[in-house]
Amino acid sequence: MAELDFINTSADEIVTEVLEQLENGVAEPLYPGDERRIFGDALAAVIVSVFNSVNDACRQKMLRYARGEVLDALGENRDVKRLDPTYATTTLRFGISSAVASNIVIPAGLRVSSDFNRYFLTDSTVVLYAGALSVDVAATAERGGSEYNGIAPGEIATIVDISEAALIDTVTNLTETAGGGDVESDDAYRERIREAENKLSTAGPAKAYKYWALSANSLVSDAVVLSDREEITSTLPVYGGHAFKGGETLLPDTLVVYLPGGAAATAGTDYTATYADDLLTLELSGALASVTTVKIKITRDMRGTVKIVPICAGGELPSEDVLADVLAACSADDVRPLTDHVTVEAPSVAYYDINLVYYTTRANESEVVQNVEGSDGAINRYIYWQGSNLDQDINPDYLRKLILAPDWSDGLAGATRVEITAPQFTELDSTTVAKFSGNLTVTHVVKD
Repeated sequence: MAELDFINTSADEIVTEVLEQLENGVAEPLYPGDERRIFGDALAAVIVSVFNSVNDACRQKMLRYARGEVLDALGENRDVKRLDPTYATTTLRFGISSAVASNIVIPAGLRVSSDFNRYFLTDSTVVLYAGALSVDVAATAERGGSEYNGIAPGEIATIVDISEAALIDTVTNLTETAGGGDVESDDAYRERIREAENKLSTAGPAKAYKYWALSANSLVSDAVVLSDREEITSTLPVYGGHAFKGGETLLPDTLVVYLPGGAAATAGTDYTATYADDLLTLELSGALASVTTVKIKITRDMRGTVKIVPICAGGELPSEDVLADVLAACSADDVRPLTDHVTVEAPSVAYYDINLVYYTTRANESEVVQNVEGSDGAINRYIYWQGSNLDQDINPDYLRKLILAPDWSDGLAGATRVEITAPQFTELDSTTVAKFSGNLTVTHVVKD
């Protein structure tokens, strides 16, 4: 989409126009070094800055350019509030080296830390009873944000408010801290504002459910909404070489017919299937010509049953808490159509390896290796891209593009050629996310 400018902000054109006006005013050319031209150049720089500020202010009236507080105001007009950060949690164990004869009270709000930068507070008051050596209590991060995630078990070991728990000898976190999410980014918030009009429908369209799923928790970055399906296995009686199965939501493309021994029958040889007027009709022949019953398997749409599959930022699989938030938001009485039954589940995962050889020249070797294998290189960018969204096939061509033509910054050198053995292109259904297996084999070859 082309950039939208409300006024001209081209520095070259503004400088040219200012100098032309000055020269017309003094009726003579102004050469470099002329103090009047120097004044004109300085004046033009101020005008360019002002024009850019005005253009930016005008742009922010448009949703695609708005940011920060202006974007918040546009969201408020559509009754869409920016999602607050979520708070990481863990379980703490407070202990003493030897049992004492009296109870020890550990108050709610007691602060502990692993690094004196990130603090966790106990959720409730607990009592370490006389004779006991330890007591467990849930704790929540002092602030919301993803930076509070990933503190490994045992790393939180310091009681900050020591005066409030003077008799306690040790503290440790039993579980890795998790569940923290950052305040909703401008890009994610902007997309939800675009989707806001869908929430007004009472018919239960997929886009409306997706809007509410994205609004349920700031960790959710994408969601797939579809009518759930059910696989049916039936043994049908045969009448005059024909068998019948009724149902308006059957999916004939999923039909499997079985021979008496259990193997799959061959369409066109052992049977012919037609589906019309909500009736599946099998005309039996070949190995099924003389059977009295025939076993089939077929899938049907479960109308009225909605399945929502969310995924979190960066391709992280949603926790049980996130799934519960999405279910609560999408099944609320003022969101869910009366006849819908809503289910929420995590995506299934398809793992892939990376095995490739890329080629570079000796002159560019160090730069290309960094651009391909570095922390912000093509491989890591591909892993993030491939696993960040649902309804996305495993596509090695995007990895090839990043290796040969890195375009995230001007002037970056790419490989001259690449041979990718893995991953291979794989079609995935809409509720499956691709995840890197950790098996990485990368070799580079220098060619003069």
